[in-house]
Amino acid sequence: MSFDDEVDEVKREMQTAKLDPEARRNSALKLCERLKEQVASKRLDFVAGQENGDPIVEVKYKPSGDTLASVYVNEDGSITFQAAGATDAAEDDDDDSGYFPSYVEYMDEDEFLEDAYDMLKVGLAEYELDREQKS
Repeated sequence: MSFDDEVDEVKREMQTAKLDPEARRNSALKLCERLKEQVASKRLDFVAGQENGDPIVEVKYKPSGDTLASVYVNEDGSITFQAAGATDAAEDDDDDSGYFPSYVEYMDEDEFLEDAYDMLKVGLAEYELDREQKS
């Protein structure tokens, strides 16, 4: 596929209809279940919920219940990953807020899931090492 064809494909994806609130909730629930399957872990839990009326999936550390990150399903079907403590202004994925990238935008659920396993693995290892050193 040529660059121009790829640009046209991205434009088509960007022009998709916005998801209504119910579709966003369903997408968040589906994403939560896919994360649980893909990242079967005794350390991490994925909890579907809402924040300010928006559907999210919280990434929680099971032993302490700490929220490490949030995953938002946006109106256009894109996914936003945000580390706990990061602000909406932190839009540079090289600017780490703690153990994970502060703010990463993904075109869709599949693109996010491609990255999620390794991102969560490395971030969780850093989180646990830091906790061990503080003990």
